Amino acid sequence: MSNPERPTRPALSREYILHTALRIVDRDGPDKLTMRRLGAELGVDPMAVYHYLPNKAALFDGITEAIWASLDLDDVIDPGSSWQRQLAAAMHALRDALRAHPRAIAILGTRPVTGRELFALLDRMLGVLIAAGMPADADTADLLDVLVTYTIGHVLAEVGEPMGAGSAPTLHQTLSGQAYPHLAAVLDSGWAFDPDAQYDRGLNAILTGWQHP
Repeated sequence: MSNPERPTRPALSREYILHTALRIVDRDGPDKLTMRRLGAELGVDPMAVYHYLPNKAALFDGITEAIWASLDLDDVIDPGSSWQRQLAAAMHALRDALRAHPRAIAILGTRPVTGRELFALLDRMLGVLIAAGMPADADTADLLDVLVTYTIGHVLAEVGEPMGAGSAPTLHQTLSGQAYPHLAAVLDSGWAFDPDAQYDRGLNAILTGWQHP
């Protein structure tokens, strides 16, 4: 009898390594990502990984690039719409990409701005603003930075893993109306955390309220 063929692994490449590294982060968290663990997952000697990514910093930068590369703005941006709608669509695409990799958000949010994928996205979004009449200056860059930072921070608060063990009682369970009357009144009014609605409200506030000096 002939032996059944073993499934073949894809050829080792930078793209395949980063795909595998991101899978480890998604499953186990960034703290569990080591060159040894990555090599075992790939079925290769860890030293083989260093040929493509010389250290863990390069690995984290590559994971960041992979997430940015997953954004296809052509699918979401309507060039005929206002700059506000175009930037809102881009930020929603970024939010969706981040929500798909909640354990990688801290990596993306703290790595430096590097990589052709990210540069291309930033250049395109700046192009939308400049085409709308904004100057190619620091204030326009600040608007884009605020949008991206707001989106990353909001998703981190929404789906990021909490630090520490266990959960404290909910705020409403322990809140003293005498000590915090205004906060208690707001909570009694029925306020609840609605990440989608609150993200949209904050995004709209930035897009409609931004003014160049």
